[in-house]
Amino acid sequence: MSGTKGSTLRGVQAIGRRLAIPTTRFCQQLPAWSSVCSSSPSIPDGIFQRQLTAAAAAAAVAPAGPEPEAENDIPTTGSAAPPRPAPSLDASTPPSSDDPFSVLERAAAPVRPAPSVAASTTLDDPFAPSTELWHATREGLSRREIRQKDGPPVPGIQRDFEKEFTPFSPTKALAMFIRRKTRQFPPEKWYILRALASNRSPRLAGSLAQFMFKQRVARWRKYRASFEHLKGLPSYLETEQEWARRIERLEMQGYSTNDLEEWSWILQGKTGDEKVQRFVSSDTFKPYFLMNIVLGRDKRIFEAQSLAAIMDYIARHYLDPRQKPEQERIGPELRSDTFKVMMYRLIWHCAAVWPAALVSVAHLVAEFLETCRPDIGGGSTVKWHRIRNGIFNSALCALDKRTPIAPFKHIHYNWEAQKVLLAASVKMRPHLLITQNGYRSIRRVLLGMKKTPAEQKAMIRSAKTWPPYRLSWDGVDEQRNREEDLSRSAKAGTMMVENGYPSLPIDEALTILGGSLPGRQRTIMTRTDGPPKWSRPSMFVHATWVASIEATRNVREAWTEFQKPPRPDLQPTADVYAAMLEKLFAQEVSETSPLLPGDSRHYVFPVHDGNLSAYEIARLTPPSPDGLYRQMRDRNIRPNDRLLELLLRNAKSIEAGLQYLLDSGYSAMARQALVGWFQNVEQLDTLPARIFDAWIFLVCKTHSNNHLNPDPHSFSRNHIPLALELTKLYQRGNARAAHRDKRPWYTILRALATIHNVSKEGEHSHLHTLKVFMKTYRQTVSAKGLDTSIFELLCRMVRKSTVALAFETKRAVATATATEQYGDLRMVPAIRLATQTLHVTWKKMIRPVPCYGDTSARFKLPTLQYSLRASHISLYMRALGCLGNPHLMLSLVKWVIDSWLDPSILEHAREPGESEHWVIMQTFAYFIEMWPHLPVNDALQNKLAKTRRELEALRQTHGCTWHLPPEGADRDLKGTDAVVAARWLNTQLYTGAWRIIPPESARMTYDTRGAPGDTQNPKGYTEPQESRHAWMKEAEKTDQLQTTGDDGVTPSAN
Repeated sequence: MSGTKGSTLRGVQAIGRRLAIPTTRFCQQLPAWSSVCSSSPSIPDGIFQRQLTAAAAAAAVAPAGPEPEAENDIPTTGSAAPPRPAPSLDASTPPSSDDPFSVLERAAAPVRPAPSVAASTTLDDPFAPSTELWHATREGLSRREIRQKDGPPVPGIQRDFEKEFTPFSPTKALAMFIRRKTRQFPPEKWYILRALASNRSPRLAGSLAQFMFKQRVARWRKYRASFEHLKGLPSYLETEQEWARRIERLEMQGYSTNDLEEWSWILQGKTGDEKVQRFVSSDTFKPYFLMNIVLGRDKRIFEAQSLAAIMDYIARHYLDPRQKPEQERIGPELRSDTFKVMMYRLIWHCAAVWPAALVSVAHLVAEFLETCRPDIGGGSTVKWHRIRNGIFNSALCALDKRTPIAPFKHIHYNWEAQKVLLAASVKMRPHLLITQNGYRSIRRVLLGMKKTPAEQKAMIRSAKTWPPYRLSWDGVDEQRNREEDLSRSAKAGTMMVENGYPSLPIDEALTILGGSLPGRQRTIMTRTDGPPKWSRPSMFVHATWVASIEATRNVREAWTEFQKPPRPDLQPTADVYAAMLEKLFAQEVSETSPLLPGDSRHYVFPVHDGNLSAYEIARLTPPSPDGLYRQMRDRNIRPNDRLLELLLRNAKSIEAGLQYLLDSGYSAMARQALVGWFQNVEQLDTLPARIFDAWIFLVCKTHSNNHLNPDPHSFSRNHIPLALELTKLYQRGNARAAHRDKRPWYTILRALATIHNVSKEGEHSHLHTLKVFMKTYRQTVSAKGLDTSIFELLCRMVRKSTVALAFETKRAVATATATEQYGDLRMVPAIRLATQTLHVTWKKMIRPVPCYGDTSARFKLPTLQYSLRASHISLYMRALGCLGNPHLMLSLVKWVIDSWLDPSILEHAREPGESEHWVIMQTFAYFIEMWPHLPVNDALQNKLAKTRRELEALRQTHGCTWHLPPEGADRDLKGTDAVVAARWLNTQLYTGAWRIIPPESARMTYDTRGAPGDTQNPKGYTEPQESRHAWMKEAEKTDQLQTTGDDGVTPSAN
């Protein structure tokens, strides 16, 4: 060990890491630039020399900074060298001299002032970034000197942290510090934070952490805020002298305190979108670790504009410089492992917010692979090829990630993204090779895709008996190639084996779900996610058993496979029972259903008896779900999370769900909390998110519309208020679920928007349901973001409320009698507010994503953030039809017609014969049927005629397949919507009366001509004429302001 003093600095630091001794005294004996080079070994030496030249030139001509005013309170610009902004890549500025390093010298000049940190915060915020720093003061010997002298511990001094170098990621620790704010740190996280505060490494992430620690402590001390959760942290921070030495070392790398201040300002953004906008607000180079923090999974990025700006920044500052000469590059080389982290997080955010942009991320990865130079492998062609292969296969594996909402509706984006990478790999020399995990990811994506026409043909021609062998119906089928019967997933598995990879049990499971291979037993191609990705090797053999049960058409075939384990005497597990119970719980399809076997796991097909005897039928008939569950419990098998989720979603009562939880081993206090005993609310945190979501589904399913209980916390049949309270408490204590999980909120909103109502004493059930829905909707959109699923629920809720207002009883809806009395007219203002929310939401969903330079064309960014489908257009059109608004209905038709020119919008509704194309045609027919029943003037008729001419021009010039039916065509698609619209428009005569609360003397006096005792649904109303005029005028003014459109025209209806 003692012989390492004369070695290089890298070896000294390695010894320091092992022995946990300070290396500063060794660094002081070496040249000043050596510590910089050793701190970032990935940066070429030439870059450091050029940056040092620029910094030295700037220091020679700049005056010295002012002296600090106080020992422990100095400005951030009082460093030894003048501050310099982060290096700029703006090549449009002409060089100031013929110096070959003029680019770096221009970057060293102060191009712009530092961002104003204090201006964007209030003085009452103790967590706002501050330009003041707090430095630790230590009198006498330091803790390190005391420890070296083996003296006794000094009372009152915090125990020193022994390690000099952090055995963790400083970036990750800094992100944890920013995320928690005032929350208490558990011991294991406090030790990491203490190690980061004690670290003296000149790495940029550690320097920024030290800077933010000092900012936070200075802010706390200035406003006398309590920081008990970080008690003792200030004593581990650097002193003023240590901080000055750190700044000197940073300036040798080309950075200054201005850069630290700017980075701190970026990370102090309140939302993920705000952090991104601050990150891209300045056109300067920023280190890679800052990008990784901004793109962290804990950041709530809801806007596609933010992701587009990030892609543009990566292209201009990280990819474009790779194609420039070495003398013009700014910053270190973008390493492969750094790019992988960046890619993973970008894919994660796109899958959650902007699924269509997964294809754009694939284009970005392909460009990175194409610009990789052979020198990144240290001059070794083999290493260079290995690095590119690793990035390529990592991207393939990452792109099989499903979207959190409606995964199968967005799975085609995953496949398109993978095809972009596969096409790019073929163009490269040498070709990039697909690993076994890469093949598996491709097969998983293909399993989730809809069947192609060839796969549908093979499925239709399958025998009704088991196994489902392929039948030949004619001579063409006899002459077909046998490989035509294989699915795309099975063909990908064949290619994997042909390339020399062995077929493991997990690959056998993928083959079974894909319809099997020639020479093996035929199965049904099933649309599924595939077996668990990170299963233990011991579970792979059970994965083939589970796949065999899932790849069947009905319960009898599933029971046959359940009784055939892949190995003799192999006992079934909870996953095997879950696959069988899923078949037993599935709904049987109707004869008119367009579904094919394997299209959905929630449906099974009828059993084909053929010529089987009654005895054989009884032998092959599976037990009931309860009988199979008792058989599993007799074998002493507990339900795992997958099985428990399935059981809870299909339980018939709350009591049955509690029994399943008991069998799974959850505590009694957790079960009590789930039924409303909130004294044990902390026990909710022991439940996984998927189990809690299934419980909320059960609670909403067992809700009763006719039961009224004034206490929402009591365990009664009024379950939806209990579900709301449980979800709030669960996500308040579970930060991970609160950040990611939308499913319980969507379950509640779906229950309110369909058949369930919430009762409240003294208020109409439909009115109270609408109020609860809108409150939950606003909170969910604010906390979780907007997507197409919640927009669909809003459309359903508006339609349900207008129907409830138009008809008092369900019998009136069925008979569509226009003479029926209205529902509760107090719903009118609530419906109008919901309608305004619906219109604002639609405008936001069709707003194009802003373009950034050539990034949109370079990476083929989608036009819209939200993947609108034909079903969303249909639901919005029907909601507008019930509201009787011809203006918005016509504008919706025109928007759909104009979208034909953009292939990224409604891409699956263009080919005749597709289901979405049929939905668009039905929507147009509904619009034409409703048109004569709406208040239409001559101007609207002229606009409709113009729209018809535009559509006809598109059909002739661009091959548009859509058409508007002729006026007068009536296929009775409107149903009762014409009556609902007429009755809604009639209520608008008294809009002001329902919007502004009148005085007591002007309140409605309701007629009691209804059924005896019916106080929730009054039949009619009368209004005192003498008290109406005083407050109606003000109401009409308010209506005129709120019903005026964007173009200044007041629509006839809202």
